[in-house]
Amino acid sequence: MGQVIEKVLIKNLFDVEKYDNGEIKERDIRKVSMDAIVDTGASYLCLPPTAIQQLGLRYSQSSKVRTGNGLVELRFFKGAEIFLRDRFTQMPVMENKNDEIPALIGVLVLEAMDYIVNPFSGQVEGNPQHGGQWMADMF
Repeated sequence: MGQVIEKVLIKNLFDVEKYDNGEIKERDIRKVSMDAIVDTGASYLCLPPTAIQQLGLRYSQSSKVRTGNGLVELRFFKGAEIFLRDRFTQMPVMENKNDEIPALIGVLVLEAMDYIVNPFSGQVEGNPQHGGQWMADMF
């Protein structure tokens, strides 16, 4: 199938709330747009350290993470609003070990936005079980 790459926009959620409250201007919302590999073996959105610094995300905790190279301890950050195509979600972000590791869009992001990776086309698509429309399950 090859690599699936999507453009992702991440905003600092705390800045968005300040904008909503009239405390800052829209141009002051910290945001980063970048290409990311869609990786259904990853759980979270994983960003390079430089992107997390640019966004000003708040450290939450460190946790052991199972990778292809074994267990490593990685840091999690809160306060991200994630946009992929015409959908969005809010969730923690995992920090990649260094800036050479590309951004990854994990399965939790896809599920929250009701996207799937079509194995035939190699593209991200709206969930066909919901007619391609964004729908959340509550059961």
